[in-house]
Amino acid sequence: MDQIRPFPPTDLIDQAEEEEAIRLAPAVELKDWVIKNFLTLGGELHNPDHDHIAELLHDDETFLAFTWASSACMAKKRMVLGQCEKVMFNQGGWKKARQEQQMRDWFGYVPVYLITIDASFCENSNDRDFCALIEHELYHIGVERDEDGEIIYSDHTGLPKHYLAGHDVEEFIGVVKRWGANENVQRLVEVAKQAPFVSEKNIAACCGTCLIN
Repeated sequence: MDQIRPFPPTDLIDQAEEEEAIRLAPAVELKDWVIKNFLTLGGELHNPDHDHIAELLHDDETFLAFTWASSACMAKKRMVLGQCEKVMFNQGGWKKARQEQQMRDWFGYVPVYLITIDASFCENSNDRDFCALIEHELYHIGVERDEDGEIIYSDHTGLPKHYLAGHDVEEFIGVVKRWGANENVQRLVEVAKQAPFVSEKNIAACCGTCLIN
């Protein structure tokens, strides 16, 4: 294999366990790997759904950054393995300065979007689960479209207009069980019946951690 998927630094997890705390660290190599495989035409996992991200990164590499978190966190009583956020500092004064300094110390800039990934999960996950988690977070960087489905470009920058996107389908299992699936859930079920577009061979080519005969 000419490349191996990025793995989190073991000392990050070890130090977090010693301190009994969650630690975070920049994941520059993860960003490079994502760009090469997901966001580059001809990449093993290239997805045109993310071409707007590639275009925005080509214009400004500070558009997106990645971090490792030593372990998952809990949000709304659910374990969170990954998070995509649009970087905004609601505080002012020294609080804002401190948060901006943290970004600059890590990356040399303050990114527009920040994707954080659970290092302990990725350390033990298989390649398919790892890639699915990364792509899930990429899908949260949405692009605005007009009523015809065409990308809307900013009059000011000439670049795609982006936003923090929610999930395509959000529903309770109990509601579907009692009342049936709505249109979005039905679409998801139909897609789930089909074979995945990404093959094990493609995953092996960009991860290098599984053997394909």
